[in-house]
Amino acid sequence: MPTTPDRPSAPAGFVSPWQNGSALYRRLLLTGSGLFLVGIVLSVVGALMHRPPVSFAALGVLGLGVLVHLAAQTVRVRQAARRQGGTGQSRTGGR
Repeated sequence: MPTTPDRPSAPAGFVSPWQNGSALYRRLLLTGSGLFLVGIVLSVVGALMHRPPVSFAALGVLGLGVLVHLAAQTVRVRQAARRQGGTGQSRTGGR
């Protein structure tokens, strides 16, 4: 693949998860990242305003962001396994 100003050269064998991921993967990843951002902002606002309930709500939003981000990674791993011809089982045939 030629190197252009828009596309720098990638290491040999590198597969971009963003370019090769499904729309579901991208949505989950962006949603998780957005929840991280909202949780951090809520945490800072709660700390600056001395409002513990806001800070505790921030923890819940951050936790939800982690779960959504993990769901995105699970979707990506399953798609990669399917692309390589695997079924998601171990190499010993599921034993």
